[in-house]
Amino acid sequence: MFFLAALIVAVLAWLIGRSLLASTGLPFRNIFYADVGSTFPQSEPLTSQRYGLGGKPDHLVRLTDGIAPIEVKSCRAPASGRPYEGHLFQLAAYCLLVEDVFGAPVPHGLVNFEDRSIQVDFAPSLRASLLALLDEIRAAKRGEELHIHHDRPGKCRSCGFRTVCGESLV
Repeated sequence: MFFLAALIVAVLAWLIGRSLLASTGLPFRNIFYADVGSTFPQSEPLTSQRYGLGGKPDHLVRLTDGIAPIEVKSCRAPASGRPYEGHLFQLAAYCLLVEDVFGAPVPHGLVNFEDRSIQVDFAPSLRASLLALLDEIRAAKRGEELHIHHDRPGKCRSCGFRTVCGESLV
């Protein structure tokens, strides 16, 4: 009797787990790399000497036309239907990393929010914006002068550099 009850509980737990995973929208059958929340062993960081970039995407999924990185966020998706700028560039960096490390095309990536997923095409314009941002980051590391690129006081209010920034909006 105990064995039957344990078997029923195990099957129910398995069914609930599959249902929860399916509700995330992740194509779990094609995942070959995972950093978080998975039965996979922790994957090693990806490193690109060419771009001086490294990171650990949450998941990598094999597609028929390449590989797609998936970034999982614990917040709700923006009402605009586009990922937040920081999430967008994080995903773009993973696209660039995957392309360089695996030598495979990256047609798009996915930002998986609590309430929905947003697919982002890794278009040439996004790649160019990312490379320009990486150049800005490198310039900042060399100590060159940089200026803020926004007019949002809320962003300044939460910035860790506002006390030393000569352009703070708050």
